[in-house]
Amino acid sequence: MFVSDILYSKIYRNANPRSTLQYILKLKNENFDVVFLGSSRVANHIDTDLFNKLSQKKTVNLGVQGASLNDNMLQLKLLLESNKVKLVFLQIDSNLNTTNPSNISTAEAMPFIENPIVASHTKKYNPDFEQLYYIPFYRYAINDSKIGIRETFFTLINKKPVIDPSNGYIPKLGNTIPNTQPTIMGLKKRLQGNPILDEIRALCQEKNAKLVLFITPYCSKINPDSYVLKMKKIAPDLIDLTKGYPDSLFFNCGHLNDQGAKKLTQALYESTKPLLN
Repeated sequence: MFVSDILYSKIYRNANPRSTLQYILKLKNENFDVVFLGSSRVANHIDTDLFNKLSQKKTVNLGVQGASLNDNMLQLKLLLESNKVKLVFLQIDSNLNTTNPSNISTAEAMPFIENPIVASHTKKYNPDFEQLYYIPFYRYAINDSKIGIRETFFTLINKKPVIDPSNGYIPKLGNTIPNTQPTIMGLKKRLQGNPILDEIRALCQEKNAKLVLFITPYCSKINPDSYVLKMKKIAPDLIDLTKGYPDSLFFNCGHLNDQGAKKLTQALYESTKPLLN
């Protein structure tokens, strides 16, 4: 590690969190009843405040747009290293078809690459680890839109992020379902076991956190039934929340709007009451 990179990283560590990963790394000795993990289909679907009100539990939504299961695993590793969680609610769907990290891990984790967990994870899954770790400013140059000069400036002046990472819910407003048939990549693929999901299961077991798997709905133009049946062969305890959502409750075919998200949050709470109590 070079002095310039260490100083650059220190800016991020000491500033108010502007990303979910940055928020997780600041958490120490917290006790969460429920943590929600997944992609935008968690960030846009789980109204954290509503779930808190219904359950009277301490929860946090760590969903990130575009996140893969691999990204979720890194989030969970970092979270459980210094904190305790009773229930991990993980949203799964076509993310079961890949084991690779997305550019989210590569970008948002780079200011913290000296963290042993981040370094080990990056080294295992990123062939450019040596360049990322040893070449000055390389990691910032190739991830400029996420952690470059612009984001560093906002961090330095403590500019408030659009989304509060300590809540995580990002409501979608309106309805933009297309007239044409949309394509959700992966829902028609052959589905087998996923080693990343197996690692997440093992990590939860090691840390005494119960893993709860669920899937959220799609609009009427997409029928996930056959894929859900495949998913249940891998995860028999899957909570299927794909039914009962008219198109008026969607922002687009893969994401509910705010009204739909509130209905889903209520349904997830009702489906998991025994676990919560």
